Amino acid sequence: MKKIFKKFFSKDRINLISENLSSKDLYVLEIGVHKGDFSKQLAHNLDPKKLILVDPWIAYDDDIYTNSWYGNSSISNQVIQDQYFLNIKNYFENEIRLETVEIHRKTSDDFFDQNQLKFDLIYIDGNHLFDFVKRDISNSLNFIKKNGIIVLDDYDVVGWWNDGITKAVDFFQKKNLIQIIRKHNLFDYHNQCIIKKI
Repeated sequence: MKKIFKKFFSKDRINLISENLSSKDLYVLEIGVHKGDFSKQLAHNLDPKKLILVDPWIAYDDDIYTNSWYGNSSISNQVIQDQYFLNIKNYFENEIRLETVEIHRKTSDDFFDQNQLKFDLIYIDGNHLFDFVKRDISNSLNFIKKNGIIVLDDYDVVGWWNDGITKAVDFFQKKNLIQIIRKHNLFDYHNQCIIKKI
């Protein structure tokens, strides 16, 4: 049944984001880059004035990360993380030179501590555990423009992170700090949640 709904109601996330952006000359922040596949989509489909990519590219030893993309294992170790960083840095070499793309190899907390920019779009796809997502949303609310949107990936997905994304969104909604614009459901199938600051 789930496959049937996915087939008929699935939406491409870049199109979903584009439909909900109202600005041009976009300032875009992506938290959690991994291999950079979605970073490339953001660059080519949105043509932002500035695209900032933030990821520590660290392989963590903690047991909680064993099944994650950034746990220290045969599928994700520090050598692999280093290569992901170099690959995306090389891919955007020209844009980095032109200063339309910035890559920050650090945690999102460290990035926000030093950031001075406001963004039209902040895409959160970093550490999926509740406390980390909660901090990413909190920090993002301080740096989103008035009509900007914050988008969270893997919404309504339990995963190894025990549904941390959904729980973090619920936390801010209950405090009446955010408005949900679009969210994943059977008839709006994309595992994204788009929020705005109230």
